[in-house]
Amino acid sequence: MAGCQGGWARGLWRTAVALAVPPLTAALAFGVAWESAYGSLGDWGFFLGGLLLPLVLLGVHAALAARRGAALIAMSALPAGLGAILALASVGHSALEDRGVEISCTVLKVTEHTETESSMDGQGHWTSTTRTSYDHRLDCPAGGPEHLDTPSQLAKEGELLAVVHDPQGKVSPRAAGDVHDQGLRTAAEVAVVVAVLLGLAGGIREAYEKRHRRPRRPTGR
Repeated sequence: MAGCQGGWARGLWRTAVALAVPPLTAALAFGVAWESAYGSLGDWGFFLGGLLLPLVLLGVHAALAARRGAALIAMSALPAGLGAILALASVGHSALEDRGVEISCTVLKVTEHTETESSMDGQGHWTSTTRTSYDHRLDCPAGGPEHLDTPSQLAKEGELLAVVHDPQGKVSPRAAGDVHDQGLRTAAEVAVVVAVLLGLAGGIREAYEKRHRRPRRPTGR
């Protein structure tokens, strides 16, 4: 009886952890990013506490779940990681919406950068991913940014480009119309909810499988 109660207690604890990890990591990323954008936290604190630490925690969580065969709980780390990254990004957009200043800049030069990354899967097959970015060199009014990197070309040389920048310099500038605070927060919430549902389903499945794998005691004749 004690072993049965211990097994159920362990299962409830693992399920509770699976439900708590996604929102907690997203909240950690959001909180660190908020302190960076509105407080005094520096770039290293932002990177280590807002990005690296949540992803490491999710990686450990997924590894422990995979080790004991809880595939759904391990899989929940993927949308949880996406939710944390979206929550992190939403703070910069929020700061630009709160205190950002829109200015008109002249595009001096546009430089295209192409990077190719190769990776090998578990079967030894190589895949390549090409990423293209565009560096817009700008001539802005005093206090404006000198350049803007975007995944697509927003304007040609000599054209005007509307840019929203942070007067405090804590948040990277963005093109006007490319500030999506509420949209990013909603996407982060959806990703976290998906992760929580996967964790719940994984916890229920793990408890069910362990119960049915338990050997039955021999009955006397």
